[in-house]
Amino acid sequence: MTRTRKFITASIAALTLGGAVTATATPAAAWCNGWTCYSDGPSGGAIVGGVIGGLALGAIAAGAANAAQPAYSTCLVREARYDHRGRFRGYRRVRVAC
Repeated sequence: MTRTRKFITASIAALTLGGAVTATATPAAAWCNGWTCYSDGPSGGAIVGGVIGGLALGAIAAGAANAAQPAYSTCLVREARYDHRGRFRGYRRVRVAC
């Protein structure tokens, strides 16, 4: 896959996941029990922690994806083709390590 295609695929996956989370989220509600009041909404620290964790996991995934690529470059060469009786049938292009 090319770098652009990976980026587009990751973006679509992130948008799909974000849409699913947004669609299933319930509205925040606050309630008090007599001593203190509580809120169901996320705090600022939780949001920052989620963003930092997401960036860290994204960096790990990107590093793993780049590590899977071969370290050598490839070239196209012509290779002769023969049929089952040994007769020459032309050339085909084959990708090999340079």
